[in-house]
This record gives sequence, structure tokens and C-alpha cells, in this order.
Amino acid sequence: MVLTLFYFILAIFILVTVHEYGHFLVARLCGVKVLRFSFGFGKILWQKKDKYQTDFVLSAVPLGGYVKMLDENEGQVSDADKPYAFNNQTLIKRFSIVIAGPLFNFLFAWFAFWLALMIGKYSLAPIIENVKPRSIVSQAGLTKDQEIIALNHKDIHSWQEFQYQLIPLLGQTKAVPITVKSLHTKKIQSFRISLTQWPGNKANDTLDALGIIPFIPKTPPIIGEVIPGSVAQKAGFHIGDIITAVDTIASVDDWLIIVNYVKKHPNTPMQFEIKRHSKPMTISLVSSSQGSIGNKEGYIGLRSQKVEWPNDIVRYERQSPFEAAITATHQTYSLSLATFKMIGVLVSGTLGLENLSGPIGIAQGAGASGRMGITAYLTFMAFISISLGVLNLLPIPMLDGGHIFYFLIELITRKSPSERLKNVGAFIGLSTIILLMMVAIYNDFSRLLHI
Repeated sequence: MVLTLFYFILAIFILVTVHEYGHFLVARLCGVKVLRFSFGFGKILWQKKDKYQTDFVLSAVPLGGYVKMLDENEGQVSDADKPYAFNNQTLIKRFSIVIAGPLFNFLFAWFAFWLALMIGKYSLAPIIENVKPRSIVSQAGLTKDQEIIALNHKDIHSWQEFQYQLIPLLGQTKAVPITVKSLHTKKIQSFRISLTQWPGNKANDTLDALGIIPFIPKTPPIIGEVIPGSVAQKAGFHIGDIITAVDTIASVDDWLIIVNYVKKHPNTPMQFEIKRHSKPMTISLVSSSQGSIGNKEGYIGLRSQKVEWPNDIVRYERQSPFEAAITATHQTYSLSLATFKMIGVLVSGTLGLENLSGPIGIAQGAGASGRMGITAYLTFMAFISISLGVLNLLPIPMLDGGHIFYFLIELITRKSPSERLKNVGAFIGLSTIILLMMVAIYNDFSRLLHI
């Protein structure tokens, strides 16, 4: 819990600071006077002025930040300072200052991807253990025991790479080529999969939405982590316990057997047979649940021990600085475009609002990726940074995109929108943001508190 909170605060602090620094730097370059650069909100813990009389502030709540610029719309400005006020700048300068925040988020995402690619990581080969009947991939002709080697004419070496190539194809109306190699005959075949019904209501599990059951080597049923506050902790599970049976499953030799069983039985009494220091024991509990309404999955709060996988199913991915720069550019562009598309299907109702995540979901993602290592954490921050950049570009008043929308009106009409229009827009924008946050937080608590 402490580590999760640390990784979450660190991610938010870095990403918000990057965003606000974009506004700050370009404002300085455009000759606008910056009154305050605040790291965080709430009570001021530390502050210092620089030679430009900008007040740099560190506040008690590190979950955000802001840049306050001199602006006649927000207070009186002396005649001597009027040339340095934001509202008195040319349209192109104001546009540059506003868009700099989201652009810096995209630049940070690129940098995080670039760094992660150069550090390198081990990934599972994209081997299909089985396909679900009547699923997207089964209808295309894919079968079990095949390795995916290309998608949309681009080479694939790992499941993560497959999902990177898949996400930008959201909303694709034409069938997409996919190439696989048989594990037994080594025969290479190409098929075409239709993504018109993808992801359906499974945006958080792209493989399951396609009907792919990935090959994952057996993991011994040994407990490596007990989540604090979970039903498993309250029931008395310890790290190092070996699960030998659960309910009617008399013999357990793979951690995934436990995972799949628990997922299928939310809010259900369960009995586990375990060995602790070679002594048999029985532990009973009632599973909790997580997920959205109508799509509940069982949850008890256990993680397996880490294991070393066989070399023939593991791919080590590491790129040179030049290669990583090209790949990072492609990933940043593709994922930004895919995020816009995802927002589009949310707005259209094609994808349910239950797929939204708020601060708790982000915190869980930060904690999980942080524990997985630096490359996973950098990749996680890149994803969130892109999401922040895209979100801020939406034409919603109160966001950077709302200001850009007003600039567009000013460019067309040759005059700034009226204060009445801005006030109405601010009300609509604030209401929209609050509504989306309420939905996202409700989804988080639904998953966390199992309501």
C-alpha cells in the first residue's frame, strides 16, 4: 500500500510538473510574466522568488500544480506591466502558451518510451495456446499452438508489441492481415481479422476481446504476495504458502488454475488446502469481487511468486538509441491517435463508461508497474502522459482544448468571445469534468470495494 501510494504520487508529480513546465517555459519565451509556479496544492511548505519575480512554490498536496500568469482578466495590472500580461499577447503567442502543456506531455511520453526501449526488457513470445469458439480470431481461421509473427504487415516479437500494434487499429473498418507460424509444422500462414466488433465491452483486455488465450508457462501455486486488507490476508494466508487444492479441484499444479477458478466465483465461499512449512492446513474464506456492474469477477488478493521462464518462449527486447527514437515516435503517435479514437467510441456509446478509470485505478496501475521494474513504470507513465495530453486537448472549457476552441472563434470572428459565453462554457466544462470524474471514481470504488 505504501509503495503503491509512493509510485502514484511520484507519477502524478512528474507528469503534472511536465505539463505545467510546458506552459511556464513558453510563457517566458513569449515575454509573459509568470507570477507563480506551484508544485502541488494546498498549504505552502516552501517558496522562493527568482530574478524575474516568479514565485516558485512547493505545496502540501502533491497531486497537481499550476502556473499563474499575469492577466487583466484575473486582476488589476499596472500600466508598466500590461505589455507582459497574457491577455495582451498576440493570438499566436497565446495559442503557443496554451498548447505547450499537452505537447510537453507527448514529449515526455516519447522520452519515457525511448528510455524504456534502450534499457530493454524480457517479454513472453506471442504464442496462442487456444482460441475461443465463435470469437474474432477463430472466425478468421486462427487456431491453437500458433505464434503471431506479424500484424498489419509489421513484425511482432512479444505480446506487448502485438498490443502496441493492435491499439491504433481501433475503429478499423477493413480486415487487418495477421501472420502466424505453427509451433508443430513451422508453416507460416496469413489471415485477415475483422475488428469492427472489437473491443466490444472488453476494452481493458484486448486479447480476451479478440478471443485469444495466450500461452503462459505454468507457475507453481506458491504465494508471493498477500495484498494488504484483502480477504486473503484476513483469512490468514502467508507468503510462501503452497496451495494444493481449492474446493472441488483436488490437485492444483498451476497458479492460473487458482486465478481462473477465483475469477469465475465472485462473492462465493471457498475452501483452500495449503502446505505451510510442509504442514497441511485448511483456509476458508468468502471471495470478494471486482469489475463493473454486470461484469463481476472474483478476487481474493493473492499474487504468485516470480518465476524464471524457459528461454525458448522469452524474448529480450532492447534497441539502440536511434532505433528506440524511431520506435518511440511511432508508439507515441499511434497511442495518441488510439486514445482520441477511444474517447470517440466512449462518446458515441460504443464503449461503456464502465471502462473509465480514475485516480484509484491510476494508483493501482502505478503501484503494479513500479513493482515490475523501471521499464514497466516508464511505460506506464508514458501511457498516462499521453492520456493527460489528449484529455487536455479536448474542446472542453476549463481545459487547454477549451481555450484553443475560444482562440479559433477569435480567429474566425476577429474578436474574443464574450465573458458571458466564457462563463457559460466554464460552467459546462466544469460540470462535464466533475461528471466524468464521478463516473471514473465510482468505477474505481466499484472495483476496489466490490460494490
